[in-house]
Amino acid sequence: MTCLHTISKSPASKLLSTCASVLNPGDGILFIEDGVYYCSLAESGRHRSSDIRLFGLKEDAAARGLSVRSAADVELVDYAGFVELCCEYDKIVSWF
Repeated sequence: MTCLHTISKSPASKLLSTCASVLNPGDGILFIEDGVYYCSLAESGRHRSSDIRLFGLKEDAAARGLSVRSAADVELVDYAGFVELCCEYDKIVSWF
C-alpha cells in the first residue's frame, strides 16, 4: 500500500527526518505551503531511497518568491498534479 506524505512546515520543523523514518518503498512526499522550502535544499533527497518520489507544489513555491526550479530530485506539480497524486497513492498522511 503506497502513501503520499504531505509536509507543510519549513525545514526548521525537522518534519522531513520524522517522516523519513516511516517511509516505505513506493511512497511519495509532496512539499506544500512552507514545506516547499525543502525543494531548494540538497538535503531533501538525503532522507530517502531511490524508490521514494519527491514533489513540490509549484504555486506555493511561487507564492513564497522561490524559483520555480527545484532540486534535481524534486518534481514540481501544479494543483491539478496535486489532485492526480492524491488519486495515484492508496492513502495520504499529512505532516504538520
